[in-house]
Amino acid sequence: MSERLIILGTGGSALDVLDVIDALNAGGAGWTVAGFLDDGRPAGEAYLGLPLFGPLSAAAQHPECAFINAIGSDRNHRQRAAIIAKTRLRPAQFATLVHPHASLSPRAALGRGVCVNYGVSIGGRAVIGDHVYLCPGAIIGHDSVIGDYSIVAPGAVISGCVEIGESCYVGAGATVRQAIHVGARSLIGMGAVVVRDVEAGVTVVGNPATPRRQERTDPASAA
Repeated sequence: MSERLIILGTGGSALDVLDVIDALNAGGAGWTVAGFLDDGRPAGEAYLGLPLFGPLSAAAQHPECAFINAIGSDRNHRQRAAIIAKTRLRPAQFATLVHPHASLSPRAALGRGVCVNYGVSIGGRAVIGDHVYLCPGAIIGHDSVIGDYSIVAPGAVISGCVEIGESCYVGAGATVRQAIHVGARSLIGMGAVVVRDVEAGVTVVGNPATPRRQERTDPASAA
């Protein structure tokens, strides 16, 4: 039985989502990508041969479909909760997609709307929050927690017993030492090596990672 899916956003991550769907369907899954919702493109256009149905607020017009969010980057990771809220969808309407060539411990837990790309490894008792996007090759160690709406970029390594707060961005190739706490809405720069806790709203870069600037972002208004 085929299940219809709508992808939120037409950026580069949408291409990754399509690859995950293709791989799942090659293994016998029954996903059909119905099209896209995107605030930046007019309804009626086509993208990658699939229709654009309109802005995110049009999601409720497609109650028969499941949804996955492909909007998120180092520039807008703090807005991912607001992006989801625009759809006014219920949590159960979001799909969780796991590439068949990802390694997922049976003792790990995944939330709603999660996308796990090719080559991701998720260790035992790891907890992946709602709407987390794990890019190709990311490693999540045992007993780690990735907060809702966060993004872990390609090749990043989250060691065991790490806590990543809500709406964070972990840059490509970054490494986080075991038992580190990263506060909500923080950004870890590409290739950074995090060896001490990161306060909420802070951008850290380098080896060892040090703050570049502090974002005075109120959690309630970050969306």
